[in-house]
Amino acid sequence: MKRNIITEIAEVKSRSEFNSRDDYNSRLMDIESAIIENLNYNGDFNKELLKYIPISTVACFEAFFRSVYKELIDFGKPFSDNVTNFNQAKNIKFDFDIVNAIQNKTVTVGEFVSHILPCNNFEDINSNLSILAGIDFIEKVKLFRKDGIDNDDETKQFIENADQIIEDIKRTFQLRHIFCHEFATNLKIDKDEIFRCFKSAKLFLNHTNDLIWELLYPDSPNSQAEMNSQALESFEKLELELNKLILNIKEASKDNIYFEIDSFGFDKTIDEWKKYREVKARFDSSSFEGGTMYSLFYSNSLSTTTDEKIRSLEKEFEIELRKYSNL
Repeated sequence: MKRNIITEIAEVKSRSEFNSRDDYNSRLMDIESAIIENLNYNGDFNKELLKYIPISTVACFEAFFRSVYKELIDFGKPFSDNVTNFNQAKNIKFDFDIVNAIQNKTVTVGEFVSHILPCNNFEDINSNLSILAGIDFIEKVKLFRKDGIDNDDETKQFIENADQIIEDIKRTFQLRHIFCHEFATNLKIDKDEIFRCFKSAKLFLNHTNDLIWELLYPDSPNSQAEMNSQALESFEKLELELNKLILNIKEASKDNIYFEIDSFGFDKTIDEWKKYREVKARFDSSSFEGGTMYSLFYSNSLSTTTDEKIRSLEKEFEIELRKYSNL
């Protein structure tokens, strides 16, 4: 049976809360909560539960870095130009379904390419990011330091222990492979090693997340307050884009006997959708309520939902809007 990449991508997106690298923080918190909960329960871990930690950690790595590849490619130059440097580029065959999905913005080029890039081990991640960003990723991440960010202690901790942290990540991938593909009944499960590897993975992902921000937005904010402000500003820009699109749809329907909409009913659906958007944003950021990051996740959720609505309306009224723009 022919592989349906577009369906695969749609299913992956449907199972992700934000469909971006922002999800990694929530997943790490879930793993950490599971560790704490089980330690508090009996002071120790069942061996099978211990095996879950590296498995889930690697899943977090793969999802995070695929999101990074997608974000870099969709950002544009210079990252999008570097896609042709992948060996996989020689074997990619576009069919009409893929072309149509990209044309209709069901799938972005970044989502398509990131879906087919390998993420089987740490070496894959290093190679992919080195090619996409045009850098030696490992060396860059070891030396990177952004002064003034809120987790500066973590940054210092990473830089001082970078080599050991990278070895721990490689070990995490190794353990994940063993636990997923072997009985491993004769393997001693070292609780301290698994906990250390998870801590190293968390440090690495947080540090890499800061590096990606620096690559994409060299003048990005350094404090949580600035990040919150920028997230709100991004949402407000999308809100203006949405309002303009709604106005264009209404204008396109005027004096057009082939395209008429109930303006009152249309406005009602938008109002109801905005209520849903608000409830979803509160739910998505509820884990951070009362903290400094609440505003960031709240605004990011508003932005994600608004962007989805814009794409949905553009697709629904594509023909009418095209005719209107040519008037």
